[in-house]
Amino acid sequence: MSEINPYQQPKAELIDDNNPPAQALTILSEPRSISVGDALGWIGSGHKMLPGHWGVVLGALVVTVLITSAFQIIPLLGMIAQVLATPLLYAGIVKIFHRMETEGKSDFADLFAAFSERTAPLILMALAQLGVMLLLGVVFGGLGYAMGVSGGASTGAMVVIGLLGLVAMFGFIYLFYFTVPLIFLGNKGVGEAMKLSIAGFTRNVIPLIVYLLVTMVIVLVAALPLLLGWLFVMPILAGAYYVSFRQIFVE
Repeated sequence: MSEINPYQQPKAELIDDNNPPAQALTILSEPRSISVGDALGWIGSGHKMLPGHWGVVLGALVVTVLITSAFQIIPLLGMIAQVLATPLLYAGIVKIFHRMETEGKSDFADLFAAFSERTAPLILMALAQLGVMLLLGVVFGGLGYAMGVSGGASTGAMVVIGLLGLVAMFGFIYLFYFTVPLIFLGNKGVGEAMKLSIAGFTRNVIPLIVYLLVTMVIVLVAALPLLLGWLFVMPILAGAYYVSFRQIFVE
């Protein structure tokens, strides 16, 4: 029969040791410059992170797609919920890869970590993203309306508007591309994360555009066999995304 030690301090469960909050990384004040070769190398590096973790990563990605798709069933409120929930789930995927790198293990529960960690700034970022989308919609919608009222426009004007739209698309993508890990793992505010994200793009315009185009081709090819190729490709690209963030921004 064991005896009770009256001098032993009581134990209290203050933190879940199996699922601790993500520790903030040290973010560079200026993003690194990388080459096209570095950018394309992210794909291989992402693949190298996955052995032993395929099930957790694939499960997290599938659940993310199912949750965000389910919101689309609900009119209006579903769209708002989707916009707010998506960065939280993406932050969870980032944490899964961060744990894989730092601890050599993976935990599916990390997918929902951002619902209790860094939740407010991630939601603010989602609202900022929505605001920029609406602004671009108003601008280009207004241009289209003006062209229609004027009875059409020259081919040159249409080409210019098309090029502006392409620039706006890439600008929007990279304004928010790295904001989730910068906020969640880098402990940055929304404005600073957006500033760093676009700085990372402007410093590495060619490598990032080449990488985006290559990954678009990979995703399209992987979709051919009834989308089954995505089950292999998407975990790799998720790992590549984490690697790209680390290489460009982390000290």
